[in-house]
Amino acid sequence: MTNYRFGLSFIDPKERGFPASPRTQIYVKNYSSDEKGRIYVTRICASLFEFEAQCNLLIKEIESIRKKARSKYKTK
Repeated sequence: MTNYRFGLSFIDPKERGFPASPRTQIYVKNYSSDEKGRIYVTRICASLFEFEAQCNLLIKEIESIRKKARSKYKTK
């Protein structure tokens, strides 16, 4: 099962009777933080290979969210 770190917020004011354009944002669903309050969206990587794999997962997830947003805008 995939653990998604990000989500899509899509708000269409017209659904509530307001004459405004839809708004979208990407929000953080899951993260870890350290004692300094830094937020991490990847696990700890012990090698460049692991780091690049984490980067690829982030890119894939963002591309998936972009696709969802495109489909929502097309239906409006």
